[in-house]
Amino acid sequence: MIRNLIALLALVAGSSAAAESAPASPAAVVRAYAEAANRHDLEGFLALYDPAVRKYRFPGELSSEGVEHNRAAYAKSFAANPALKVEILDLMALGDKVVSHDRVTGLADGHSAEEITVYQVQNGKITNIVYVQRIVS
Repeated sequence: MIRNLIALLALVAGSSAAAESAPASPAAVVRAYAEAANRHDLEGFLALYDPAVRKYRFPGELSSEGVEHNRAAYAKSFAANPALKVEILDLMALGDKVVSHDRVTGLADGHSAEEITVYQVQNGKITNIVYVQRIVS
């Protein structure tokens, strides 16, 4: 009986550890990405990127590649926009793709922006981003 109980406890502990190490859903990764931006948590933000992340401007112009390029760009952006806030207005996911409609406020120039962005998330990391539309007001 005690052996059965120990075996059951080991099985439960193993399944919860497996669940904790499982990658987050693509939608959860995109939400965590916005939350990290709102905290200006550069390392937390970059940790959500695949090392070879690629960013594009619609319809397919490559605008950046790799974590290190993004580290420099976002360190500068977070410093220049200390009140930056990303609010997810709508989020839609299908497979490993997530479409996010965001409002960005707190830009240093006093403007705000609405954006449509498509993320590809694989194994808990953002592998590709396509900036579809950005309207600054």
